Amino acid sequence: MNLLMVKDLQEILHIGRDKAYALMHSKAFPAIKIGGRYFVAQDQLQKWIENYSYKTFEV
Repeated sequence: MNLLMVKDLQEILHIGRDKAYALMHSKAFPAIKIGGRYFVAQDQLQKWIENYSYKTFEV
């Protein structure tokens, strides 16, 4: 399992730091918290992107 950090999420989704953190805190997003830091599994991010393709997701 490959875990992505906030900076990785920013690069992949082309979003800023604040939006990335807001997304990580969203209940609809598959983030996990380990030792006070947020991560998302790469495969879970891919599934989330596929699920929300062509839909609007507000953070």
